[in-house]
Amino acid sequence: MDLLKTAVVDITTLVAICHTLKSAPLEGELATKPKLRGRLRREIKRGTLAYIDTLARTRLAAVDDALLGACRGAAEQQMAHAIAHQPLLGKLMTKVPGSLEGVAAARQDLWRLAHMSIQLRMGVAPLRESGAEVDAKAAGAMAGRLRRRFRKALIAYARVSLRTREPKAQVIATAREAALAQIGKRGVTEAERLSDIEAGGHPARKVLRLGVTKALFDLALDWQRHGSSPTNALP
Repeated sequence: MDLLKTAVVDITTLVAICHTLKSAPLEGELATKPKLRGRLRREIKRGTLAYIDTLARTRLAAVDDALLGACRGAAEQQMAHAIAHQPLLGKLMTKVPGSLEGVAAARQDLWRLAHMSIQLRMGVAPLRESGAEVDAKAAGAMAGRLRRRFRKALIAYARVSLRTREPKAQVIATAREAALAQIGKRGVTEAERLSDIEAGGHPARKVLRLGVTKALFDLALDWQRHGSSPTNALP
């Protein structure tokens, strides 16, 4: 399996566990230790965000075993009690109906956001090595800003996904809106400018054009079709 897919499976599994803890029946250890449920949920929320932050900050052009291990390690540092209660959490996930509802959509959404960030790194690397052919310094600055936007979008999506007060279908729509809001129109402008720089220096190279700019427009259009509010949609 593509290791980026493995990473988003990890993330959405943590989110699903957090939701399941909220709706799980109070029995067994959860009944005898009333504070345990809240502690586990708080740890898993922190672990999920730590995982995403590590993934989004990578300087690699792909997810490898070392990065996957670093992401998992960052999450585990936040989840000492959750790791100790893995058998309990495993039972909950198999026992509570609908515990994996919405997971497939969230996995695809997170994969698309993370993949654009990786494509951005892949596309910008040759620009920095092009010397006089392009303004490498300007391209690097724009790419840095856009990477931060993607990182904030991933974190915003995860924060909304971890909420348990709304129906799961509404959470997905709200998470998409939050992610698009973090990218914003300026993010689109930066992506387009980087694509133009890429085309000016290397007309045949289309990593940024296809992997970032077009992917970003396709993402916004797809999310609009599936119920995300057009107010935060990209132009």
